[in-house]
Amino acid sequence: MNLFDEEIFDDEEYKLVVAIVQRGYSDEAINAAREKGANGAVILSGKGQGESQRKFFGFEVSPENETVLILVKEEICVPVVKAIYAAVDYRSAARGMVFVLPVSYVSGMTHSRKDEEEN
Repeated sequence: MNLFDEEIFDDEEYKLVVAIVQRGYSDEAINAAREKGANGAVILSGKGQGESQRKFFGFEVSPENETVLILVKEEICVPVVKAIYAAVDYRSAARGMVFVLPVSYVSGMTHSRKDEEEN
């Protein structure tokens, strides 16, 4: 099987939207993205490391967070990022940050294309 076979390779432009929020706030980010046309997301749990560490009774406590990964077509990337930022910005209780990474190749998105063709 050839990696770049048209059956499995999607050559449309995609971006990876990454939102990092405090644990429990990933639903807000995902709901905001869905309102702007995003179809799904992956949530990764993690523990922060850096200046935000605090001490509690002499023990260092690292804040727990969730990283939300959302693959979107380039044309809806900016509205999705703006919606997520409005929902979970760093000044809110979610203490979120949002950034975008370029995506070179995508496979496994044929289900998304079929959904669009049916609508």
